Amino acid sequence: MPEWQEKDRQILVFPEIGVTYVLGSDYYGEAKKGFLRMAMWAAKQKGMLGIHAGAKIVKAKDVAGKIKRYSMILFGLSATGKTTHACHDHGLLQDGEGQEIVQDDVVFIRPDGSTLGSERGFYLKTGYLDPKVQPIIFRAAISHNTIFENVMVDYLGNVHFDDITLTENGRAIIQRDDLGADKSESVNLPALAELDGMIIIFITRRNTVVPIASRLTLEQAAAVFMLGESVETSAGDPSRTGESVREVGTNPFIVGDEAFEGNWFYDFLKRHSSKVQCYLLNTGGIGEIRKERDGSNKILKQAVRVEIPEMAAIIRGIVRNSVSWKRDPYFDTLVLKKVNGVQMTKFDLSKFYSQEQINFYVDKLKRERREWFKRFEDLNPAILNEVKL
Repeated sequence: MPEWQEKDRQILVFPEIGVTYVLGSDYYGEAKKGFLRMAMWAAKQKGMLGIHAGAKIVKAKDVAGKIKRYSMILFGLSATGKTTHACHDHGLLQDGEGQEIVQDDVVFIRPDGSTLGSERGFYLKTGYLDPKVQPIIFRAAISHNTIFENVMVDYLGNVHFDDITLTENGRAIIQRDDLGADKSESVNLPALAELDGMIIIFITRRNTVVPIASRLTLEQAAAVFMLGESVETSAGDPSRTGESVREVGTNPFIVGDEAFEGNWFYDFLKRHSSKVQCYLLNTGGIGEIRKERDGSNKILKQAVRVEIPEMAAIIRGIVRNSVSWKRDPYFDTLVLKKVNGVQMTKFDLSKFYSQEQINFYVDKLKRERREWFKRFEDLNPAILNEVKL
């Protein structure tokens, strides 16, 4: 009911009877998520976990020259790069390498590691789509099958992705069939028993001291799942762009106990500990300083950003097992030391901050995280112990 008074905009969800009332909005994303929210709730009743994540299969040649086949799950809030990297080949172009794009937004994961897909369409943020760095998505986005929302199209049918006159939150629904040879035949992932392993990637977008790439223990991964960290973007609340935001499982659409979801996920990781690898990737940057005292949120110093090709190179190095790691002194994770295709020294914190500033931002982030975890009384203590991340 879009004509509902805007000041009273509400989304009312009644999962037991499968009904959602959308009052005061005609946003296509809510029409889509109304169904997916219900589906995630229903999946939980059947022993599965509905997750806000993309899914794909990657085939990569390891350092010994052997081709390994992995399922990949990519968690991320809107505008963090989830769709971008779910639909990127990461430069896996050697003989036998490749990818199969499975899903973009929501999958239902079973205890055996298989997943059920949910959609034929991929819902992507269109701002500044670049055919050079996002060729697969761009090709699909200019198809006549694509549905646009808040995107400028001229009278000749030319699409102007970089025109944000309407809003920065331009959207497109592309079809799996327009992804060409990169898409999988099925919207589902096979069980872990049929694969060499599963790579779980949490994507955040932060701009101060969060490392560009971290390898996580199972407990750290479960803590990151509960944190669901990023910063607010135009895809969420434009008035709060740049502010910290947290959503358990990077999933604003959870119905029910959030601690239950975290415990389910941790149990899943432990069950498949020999086959699961977990990573936190920061698609934002390093070094930004914000003026926060007066609430202006004004950027005073620009960070160095992580470009899409650089993050693709990091993911390529991970799946090829060709990267090296070192211990991070601030968050007690393993962080990326060396990877082909990325000059990691440019993300060195000491290039942007004094030691006092580093300590300030690290301590501030840890305090926020400890405060966040106070709300989860029934969470497994093993997860709570990792709040020092």
